[in-house]
Amino acid sequence: MIVIGIGNTMRRDDGVGIVAVERLADRIAPHAADIVTTDGESTRLIEAWAGADRAVVVDAMRSGEQAGSVRRLEVGRDALPSWAPGASSHHAGLAEAVDLGRALDRLPGHLIIYGVEVHDVSAGQGLSPAVENAVPELVERLAAEVAA
Repeated sequence: MIVIGIGNTMRRDDGVGIVAVERLADRIAPHAADIVTTDGESTRLIEAWAGADRAVVVDAMRSGEQAGSVRRLEVGRDALPSWAPGASSHHAGLAEAVDLGRALDRLPGHLIIYGVEVHDVSAGQGLSPAVENAVPELVERLAAEVAA
């Protein structure tokens, strides 16, 4: 199993995926899952989950929900819903990685995405209070995914 945190810790809440998986790594047994962080570029994501039976991806999202809201999606054959984390401002992202991985038959056997609603993605470090408050429960949910 692999758990992938996506983000940029220099853009406040955009770093929530990285923060969450780093905290998860401190909580689980060392070999319970591979923990990876990335900027979310689609080909790097496909390479990260290559050969994995199960992959969990954590990323920031903007869906109009309350900041700190967490959504879980099990990726199937259909397109990702509109709330799913999408492309960053710099390159193709998670949605494109899923589409490309599907087209190339390079999706993991089971792919789960956690999206965390962001508030502040301006330049700077540290999560906004609403997003920071969501991280402990998110880490618990990720730990349960690893244990399953």
